[in-house]
Amino acid sequence: MDTFELSQLQDAIVHCAVDAIIVIDQKGLICFFSPSAEKLFGYTSAECVGQNVRMLMPEPFHSEHDGYLANYVTRGMSAKIIGSGRNVRGKRKDGSIFPMHLSVGEAKAGVKRYFVGICHDLTAYEASVKAHLSLRSMQDALLEAAVDGIISIDEWGTVQSFNRGAELLFGYKKHEVIGQNVSMLMTTAHSSRHDSYLQNYKGGGKAKIIGIGRDVQAQRKDGSVFPMHLSVGESHTEQGRLFVGVCHDLSEFKAVLQRLISAEQRYRDIVENQKEFICRLSKKSRLTFLNNAFCRQLNQPLFQVLGISIFEFIHADERYNVESLLEQLRQAELPQTISLLIRMLGPDNNVHWVDWTFSTLVGKADSADEIQGVGIDITEQIKAKNHAKFLTSYDALTGLLNRDGLLEQFNRRQDKTQTYAVLFVDCHRFRLINEKYGHDFGDLMLIEAAHRLQSMLPEGAFACRPGADDYILLLPLEERSDLLPFAQHLLEQCTEPYWLANQKISPSVCIGISTYPDDDTDLNVLIRQAESAMFEAKQQALPLRMYHEDIHNALTRQLEIEQGLRRALEQDLLSVVLQPKYHLSTQKLVGYEALVRWHDAELGFVAPDIFVAVAEAVNLGKKLDCWVIKSALQQIKLWRQAGLQPKPVAVNITAKHFSDPALNQYVINKLQLMELPAECLQLEITEGVAMDNSPAILENLNAFRSAGIKVAIDDFGTGYSSLSYLTSLPIDFIKIDKTFVQALENDNNLSLVKAMLAMAQAIGVAVIAEGIETAKQQDLLAELGCEFGQGYLYARPTSFSDIEQQLTIVSRTDTQLQ
Repeated sequence: MDTFELSQLQDAIVHCAVDAIIVIDQKGLICFFSPSAEKLFGYTSAECVGQNVRMLMPEPFHSEHDGYLANYVTRGMSAKIIGSGRNVRGKRKDGSIFPMHLSVGEAKAGVKRYFVGICHDLTAYEASVKAHLSLRSMQDALLEAAVDGIISIDEWGTVQSFNRGAELLFGYKKHEVIGQNVSMLMTTAHSSRHDSYLQNYKGGGKAKIIGIGRDVQAQRKDGSVFPMHLSVGESHTEQGRLFVGVCHDLSEFKAVLQRLISAEQRYRDIVENQKEFICRLSKKSRLTFLNNAFCRQLNQPLFQVLGISIFEFIHADERYNVESLLEQLRQAELPQTISLLIRMLGPDNNVHWVDWTFSTLVGKADSADEIQGVGIDITEQIKAKNHAKFLTSYDALTGLLNRDGLLEQFNRRQDKTQTYAVLFVDCHRFRLINEKYGHDFGDLMLIEAAHRLQSMLPEGAFACRPGADDYILLLPLEERSDLLPFAQHLLEQCTEPYWLANQKISPSVCIGISTYPDDDTDLNVLIRQAESAMFEAKQQALPLRMYHEDIHNALTRQLEIEQGLRRALEQDLLSVVLQPKYHLSTQKLVGYEALVRWHDAELGFVAPDIFVAVAEAVNLGKKLDCWVIKSALQQIKLWRQAGLQPKPVAVNITAKHFSDPALNQYVINKLQLMELPAECLQLEITEGVAMDNSPAILENLNAFRSAGIKVAIDDFGTGYSSLSYLTSLPIDFIKIDKTFVQALENDNNLSLVKAMLAMAQAIGVAVIAEGIETAKQQDLLAELGCEFGQGYLYARPTSFSDIEQQLTIVSRTDTQLQ
């Protein structure tokens, strides 16, 4: 090829090239500008030839180009772009900046040097890269945000991706799993077979899990195994096939199902041997409970059926109608029940007609949104009616009659002249057993108690469990003299120890009794009377009590006192009086005891020992104590503000309240709030409270001792006084009960008082004698070493206003003496 032909060929290549070709001299002036360059930069060749190439460059390349070129040409400095190329920015005629790849080569013609630049437009390429990166970023964000674990593997089972959800689920970090075989996440039983399953699928075999999903067992890093739902999808990529698995943890779901079945266990004794089908359905109609009869009908073990939709076992022609009716049942605002005759699929897909009754469980916190179903095969309709009757007339836990069932049996009795006894049996320690051992344990005891009661009933008698830990017996009487021996035998049997789960439990039982027709002819009234007698027995610590009119009157009176006391506390209708306490030797006033009084507009004057006992029985003791403390401290503050100097006031604290860990903080806060010193207040507790060596009581006593608040044991000698206990208690006084003081002339009582004083002296606490009414009693006590006393000999309980007059007189006298 001659020189002319070669030149023509070169011109054709340059003019046909898709990339722009630009030639500049060693001064940077454009010598050649190809047609592709014209398209790329928007200039014509005429506009560019002879111009500096920097016109095609944006800043900072525009300003720096001539210096770079001069350094290369004149000084021989290196230029990274020559012979290699790089990504730069170009500038079009319209001023727009665009990305391009620039490759530069150097040519010499004689002494002249030229530089040939080839410019490739990267605009479309960069847009494609950005779009790809954006899509990849979105995919990564979705994978990392997913709650479920998402894992991808290649055709050989090697993990390619492992999202954040998978890290949390399996306990591995991403770098520990990627590149490893996915079988590391499987139990031993599945991991050994996984690769063969995968190869079988790749070779044309069938994989049940692809596109469908199934429940499997997976293994965490710590070796623990958990249930998981695995859904797998297949993807074809340039690098080959990928399998993407979505892993959903079923641990909580299975745990919920297990808790539900455990909660239902208490009903197994009644339902598991029934021929009827009993089940419960979740909000999505999945089976959360079913009995043995239903399992046998489905020919499936219980653990495989739990969590499966009931529609899996309903004939296809019935499913739409049943689903619609169940949804209507759920949408109803009030509890509803529907009956449906449904074709069910049994073993081998054989069809059975089952009469179902579905009911909502609205209002039951432990069964929210559930539907309960009871199904009966139509061949056993008679048994179905009997079962429905059982559900309305019998207690589900024990199998005894419920209250309605007992009333029905009583109304159906043949002999209307028959005499009956109604026994209301209360096993009142069962609540403590529930708290200590749990309700399942308590339920076992209730069932055992029901069995004992039934075993003792004569013919014609009925047993009922109205609820909680109570039982009602309806006992026919041939002779009224048979009643008490039977009741005594009943007590002996019911209080025999229970052996449950290797635990020996001894219950406490009270029985109240009423009789038909002597006490009444209405069974509801008789039950209430027997219950009232039971409460009377419990209050008097008796095992049984016959109903009589006085019990009704006493309960009515107690209710009136309770309501009146609540009203009095809310409206400040109570009052506080103070009884002075004196030093027996000097006759000096040393303090007061605060006593609460109540005169009601309807009830009249109510004795303190009566309404305080009621307050403690109905949990008003704490409120009553706080009211007295507040009233006493407010009055002390007023006296001190008036310049008077009242002696310490002692306030009685009820038994339950002193066991409250918050008591000491309440008292101390009140003193601080009213800016009163601790020594202005003293507290009194009964001997029984002091002897209860509970942590809360000791904590209160120690807190009061630290704060400087003195504590006295009231009514000392009326209970069990233990010197060893007293030595360990941080107390300041003991108060000898007035019953001992007022019988001092009796030799026995004199010896007892001497013993009490000796005990007090031995443990180093002062003694206050209550109820001193005569000078002889005072002298005897002083002679025996008693330091303080109070009683009618000195003063009766006195109002705040009378005490204030006395304090004022004392204050004036002291002022005059000064």
